[in-house]
Amino acid sequence: MHAICTRTYGEPDVLSLSDYPTPALAPGEYLVKVEASSVNPVDWKVRRGEVRFFSGLHTPPPILGADFSGTIAACGPGTRDFKPGDEVFGMVRAFKGGAYAEYVKVTSQNIARKPRNLSFEEAAAFPLVGLTVYQGLVEKTTLTKGQQVLVNGCCGGVGHIAVQMAKLLGAEVTGVCSAENADLARRLGAAHVIDYRNSDITAEKGRYDIFFDAVNNQSFRSARSTLTPKGIYMTTMPAFDNIVIAPMLNHLRAQQHLSLWVKPNRKALEAMTPWIESGKLRPHVSHRFPMEAIAEAHQLSESGKVAGKIVLQGVNAATG
Repeated sequence: MHAICTRTYGEPDVLSLSDYPTPALAPGEYLVKVEASSVNPVDWKVRRGEVRFFSGLHTPPPILGADFSGTIAACGPGTRDFKPGDEVFGMVRAFKGGAYAEYVKVTSQNIARKPRNLSFEEAAAFPLVGLTVYQGLVEKTTLTKGQQVLVNGCCGGVGHIAVQMAKLLGAEVTGVCSAENADLARRLGAAHVIDYRNSDITAEKGRYDIFFDAVNNQSFRSARSTLTPKGIYMTTMPAFDNIVIAPMLNHLRAQQHLSLWVKPNRKALEAMTPWIESGKLRPHVSHRFPMEAIAEAHQLSESGKVAGKIVLQGVNAATG
């Protein structure tokens, strides 16, 4: 099969279109023909070697990428939830990768049936960011109607889903973004918009029940003054302090510091599908690239100037 391979950590030019063995299926596994995948910041953080403790101390995963959508191409022994030709979407673990390829091997826990109203490209833009937000706003907290939620980076990949889901769950949302993206933030559901270039986003004290830091440029220490007495700061940054220290300290304080560690979750994808099909939750695709332009797509993502998601056409489509 064709795949975007990387054999060493480094700049975008370490990524190359190559031939790679098609995965062999073990019992309980499926082979998905990838129609589209997407770029997430974790992909280029892995590529640059910033998270070697999770992705490999000396060499990166041979194929990067977490999100994908496509069709079931083959079923291993003992499978029964899906059949060849079923349209699915899902994710593999980002630190292990595998989605920047013509085919990806998964179990039933990685995938769910693709929402009927999404294209393959739109569906590929959703799983990682959708599951991240669902984990934070549904599984780790009980968000109630009328609560105040601030989403820092409200128009980015995770942030634009966080705004929609928080509003869907009944919260009043304040979005933080650039002035250029203010209109998009309001269309997504933000009742209030803060321009981070001209305002101190931590100026309001004791207001927010949840401070959702989707760009990870704040800290619990800087954000906690904006929280209510039992407010929650959420981050997607896989740092030692966030993963190890914060959970221990949470036992000693009313305000909580939660780290979101996204992983594949079929049930959560299925739970969000009715929201997607009803139009209440929808990924925003701002850029589309053929897979052969992966270096350019990574460079754009690294610029930090992307609203919504960057989508990659499946390798087979890119190569003809």
